[in-house]
Amino acid sequence: MQAYTSNSQPIDRSETVRLIDRQRPDWSLEQAFYADPAIFALERDLWFPRQWMLVAHASEVPEKGRYIVRQLFDEEIIVVRFGDGEEDIAAYYNICTHRGSRLCAKDGRGKLLVCPYHAWSFRLTGELQSRQDLPESVDPEALGLHRVPCKHFGGLVFCGLDANSLPDIQPVADGLTGGLRENGLDRARIVARKNYLTKANWKLVLENFLECYHCRPAHPEYYRVNGHVKVTATRDADKAVEWQNEIEAWHSVIGDAEFHKGAWQAGDLDTMPFAMHRKPIGSGRNTLSNTGEGVSCLMGGRHAYDGGESGFRLGRLSFASAANDYVTLFQMIPRSAMETDVILTWLVDKDADNDVDADAISWMWDVTTVQDKKITEDNADGIMSRAYRPGPYTPLESQTSFFVQTYLSELRSLITGTRGAPISQWSAPKELFASPKAASATRASDPQPKMPL
Repeated sequence: MQAYTSNSQPIDRSETVRLIDRQRPDWSLEQAFYADPAIFALERDLWFPRQWMLVAHASEVPEKGRYIVRQLFDEEIIVVRFGDGEEDIAAYYNICTHRGSRLCAKDGRGKLLVCPYHAWSFRLTGELQSRQDLPESVDPEALGLHRVPCKHFGGLVFCGLDANSLPDIQPVADGLTGGLRENGLDRARIVARKNYLTKANWKLVLENFLECYHCRPAHPEYYRVNGHVKVTATRDADKAVEWQNEIEAWHSVIGDAEFHKGAWQAGDLDTMPFAMHRKPIGSGRNTLSNTGEGVSCLMGGRHAYDGGESGFRLGRLSFASAANDYVTLFQMIPRSAMETDVILTWLVDKDADNDVDADAISWMWDVTTVQDKKITEDNADGIMSRAYRPGPYTPLESQTSFFVQTYLSELRSLITGTRGAPISQWSAPKELFASPKAASATRASDPQPKMPL
């Protein structure tokens, strides 16, 4: 098998379809899907434009005139608050419409967006402000900034590349806004953010995130803190009983209304997947800190710790974990065939102490993501060998396997323009869910990452 390098020659689309069609179900992908720039280029042209991405928290543009520069796949965009209303947030490609210069080099604030090259200026709503030097034959209304589709709800800002390709995001807003607000994301502020640039294909990053089979050997801290590893990291009947007992004990404390909360939507090329689910942390812990004790003030109007965690799936490549006193956001941004930005952002209530301990808040997901970066990069290095062949997924990697099947089916449909037969739906084992009602409502796209939703 060929080992792909940055100098690999592009392969045509029919060759990619041939690779898809020979994929063995429940086995990892062939080398090309993890390494070939030509396949990444296909994803960039066909698959990425259909994905809404979490790009920011609303607190990053708190008042009119504030703007931030962020990454959307391999494009750079500007997110700006253009008015005083809660929904007055827009996004633009970070290029000047004069001669294509980069418009904003960093986050800032101003009444206008001004290009540093020739000082062309643009209103916060995107229209060209500078007009005196334009030739008379040029319509200034045609030179506004290139708008990026943008949606804000529950304190989160989402963007996508192509308005004509993106699925309707309103069902996600309708399904998750209540849960996001109940966990305090709408009145939160950022206390820490880190980018764990991972030298691996984005699919390897996501495959790793969607299973906990590796948690026992790779994540001793995570394994110690989280009770669900009894069923997500091992196949042990006795431990499964222990976890079920913890779930039942938690149910008796929090009551039916909290226990059965959830939202689920299966995703496909035309539907943005999303999910929300609650579970106990386990072992009598109040939060996901090293000691299990609180590390900030309670969020979302809570008056006491309930020992639970809310998990959110926000499309294909963004997630959130909400303990009672802090929230972690996850963004996985494909940058090239062999590079992925893995960005984690930690939020606390906006009224939390200014000297809140950011290290204590970020501890678990920081140490875990550092470890994930190492094992995923080792995985990527091994896949580059001429000896690499796809290997079988185990039952504890069923969600990863389902993602691979879904990805291949969608990419094939986008290349050929023909929708294939629906693939077999994935269902998580019922013992992973706190609520039996949640388990029975599961759809094929519901995630089971390290923090089961």
